[in-house]
Amino acid sequence: MKIKKYNNKEILLKFKQTHNPKELDEMIYRFEKDMDEFNKNYFLKESENPFIFFLEYAKPEELVKRLDSKKEYSVIPVTCVISNMNYITSAILRKIRHKLCVNDTFEINCHINTYCIAQTKDTVEHELSKRITSMIKIEYDKYHPVWTINLYIVGDITAINIINSRNKIKQKMNMLK
Repeated sequence: MKIKKYNNKEILLKFKQTHNPKELDEMIYRFEKDMDEFNKNYFLKESENPFIFFLEYAKPEELVKRLDSKKEYSVIPVTCVISNMNYITSAILRKIRHKLCVNDTFEINCHINTYCIAQTKDTVEHELSKRITSMIKIEYDKYHPVWTINLYIVGDITAINIINSRNKIKQKMNMLK
C-alpha cells in the first residue's frame, strides 16, 4: 500500500501589531466575518506568535486575490515545513528545480517571528544560500534576483514563499498589450 503525502497549501495571515489583546481579537473577528462572506471552508491555525496565523485553504491564490491586503492584516500564500535546514532546502528545491534557467539568480529574505531564536537571520540566510548554490549551481544575487525566496520562521514551522520575477515581468507585458 502506497501512502501519498499531501502538500497542504496554506496562507500566512499576519495581523498588525497591537498593544491591546482586545484589538487583536476584533481584527480576527473582522477577518472571519470577511471569510464567511465568501462562504469558503477554511481552517485557521494559531502559531507561537499571537499576531501570525496559518490558514489552510485549497486554492490560496484565489483567496489572496479576494482578500486583497488590508491595513489590518497581510495575506501571503506559503508552503509550510518543519524548521529544519534539510526540510527547508528540500522544499525550496522541489518548487524551483524544474523551472530553472542557466542565468538564474536568487535572493533569500528571512523573517524571524519567534520568541526563542536558535539561529540568527544572517546565519540562516548564509547557510541556505550556500546549500542552494552548491546543489543547483545558481548564483546568489541580492540586487537583481530572478527567484526571491521568503522564509517566515515562526517557532517550529517555517513558511516558504517563492516569487519568480520573470513571471511578474510577463504579467506586466501582457497587461500592457
